[in-house]
Amino acid sequence: MHTQYFKLPLNFSDAVQQKELRKCSLHESVTGMVHLIAVTYFGECKHDETFGCEIWEHDFENISNPQQFREKLIRSVRATIEKQEKRLTNIQVDIQLDQIDIMMAMRRVKSRISLRVKGTLVATNESFSHHDQFFIGPLSYY
Repeated sequence: MHTQYFKLPLNFSDAVQQKELRKCSLHESVTGMVHLIAVTYFGECKHDETFGCEIWEHDFENISNPQQFREKLIRSVRATIEKQEKRLTNIQVDIQLDQIDIMMAMRRVKSRISLRVKGTLVATNESFSHHDQFFIGPLSYY
């Protein structure tokens, strides 16, 4: 049985006009879900307040203990992926934190989070790997 997966974000105007929605592979679909989990804060998804991860709970905090913060984020991301993405097993999460100087109108220091998720696709037993990077906090020093 072949299952079709829709590419995110969905274009609802195409659906209303009864046009074909864009499709994607299983790997792309799981990648989209992992990315969505990583960029969603708890409570943002009204029908499931447990969807998301803890990264955004600390967006504007100063990080006093980066190793403890990193481990907390890893546990949060892994727990949500295990709960929400049943197409993935043997999930491994790694997070790296870096301080980055950004030169705009004035100098800003931001924390860059590099997220790596590895696992196995249940349906095909293929290995899965996803990498994301994003910034948090306008002034995060450690």
